Amino acid sequence: MMKYMTLLLGVAFLTGCCCTEHTLPVGDKSSYKIAVGTEFVSAGLIEKTWKTDPKADGTWPMPKPVDTSMYKDATDGVKGVITASTAGAVEKEGVTCLFDNDKNTKYCTPNATPWIQYQFPDGVKPSIVAYAFRTANDATERDPKEWVLQGSNDGKAWTDIDAQKGVEFISRFELKLFKLKAAVSYQYYRLVVKANHGGEHFQLSEIELFVNK
Repeated sequence: MMKYMTLLLGVAFLTGCCCTEHTLPVGDKSSYKIAVGTEFVSAGLIEKTWKTDPKADGTWPMPKPVDTSMYKDATDGVKGVITASTAGAVEKEGVTCLFDNDKNTKYCTPNATPWIQYQFPDGVKPSIVAYAFRTANDATERDPKEWVLQGSNDGKAWTDIDAQKGVEFISRFELKLFKLKAAVSYQYYRLVVKANHGGEHFQLSEIELFVNK
């Protein structure tokens, strides 16, 4: 019976959400593709790649392209207030990473069901018609699966805008678009995560709140 060894990718500079464990067969000559956080590790048979938890052939399925050209992200160029129920696992993975337009950063928190809030400046109530999430670089079990998007004009009384259940993401850095049934205008928007895919942490790389161009 083939013996197995556990390869723990835990380099000194990688902490919190940046550590991924994989089990590899001893003596296996196959090429394994593993990514850790936003850093690459290359050792022995491990190749540099963004793909983690791959299929049998070592690759992720390619997500379908998502056209958002008809929209504008209402948070771009706006000095909004970004808060969350729990802080990031490490400083560089704070909640503000969700709105920095950089897919290579992420919000990763040791809470499977956090809430995330974006407050627009006083007097700014964009007419949101859709929103989008982009998954992070690794750990599919941290992806959101069930959530409610809410709106408020005082940060106290909340109205449910949209709810999703059983959402699956097939790849890393995948963008998924959710269109609202009708446009809504609020100063505060809050994402309340109800479930992820079984991980102890939650993570995303980007959230976008769309208005029509």
